[in-house]
Amino acid sequence: MPGARRQIKLAYIEKRIQCPHCRGELTIGTVMDKILLSRRACPKCHNEFVIDNDVPKKLGAEKKPSESVQASRTHKRTKSR
Repeated sequence: MPGARRQIKLAYIEKRIQCPHCRGELTIGTVMDKILLSRRACPKCHNEFVIDNDVPKKLGAEKKPSESVQASRTHKRTKSR
């Protein structure tokens, strides 16, 4: 048959991870070898978390600067005449 395409079969993988909030076991079904970035909600505690490179992390758990670090302020330059 002209223009027919071959069927592509992808392997279905079930990954077992733990919720970072309640430590409940979760099974995530995927066709990828590694979950690069995914946002999920735990069915047990209903809290959202992120899966980054197969590692579950709490939302907002990014490293924050210490309080001694202050934000830089931009100053408006004035023209001198």
